[in-house]
Amino acid sequence: MAEFTMPSLGADMDEGTLLEWLVGPGDFVHKGDPVAVVETAKSTIEVECFETGTMRELLVEPGTTVPWARRSH
Repeated sequence: MAEFTMPSLGADMDEGTLLEWLVGPGDFVHKGDPVAVVETAKSTIEVECFETGTMRELLVEPGTTVPWARRSH
């Protein structure tokens, strides 16, 4: 599975805090499945997976604040 990064969840979002993983290593996920719960300055949301595959490992511990991934198009 490809690397999963914190998506931008709003125009003014710079970071989010991982509250909980909804999957674990070895779990099979489909594109669109919720994989994590993230708290932003404005709300708490479930973050969906962008690809189908098997979760190999979790690199961020719950409680960690993570910057969102900036992507160029």
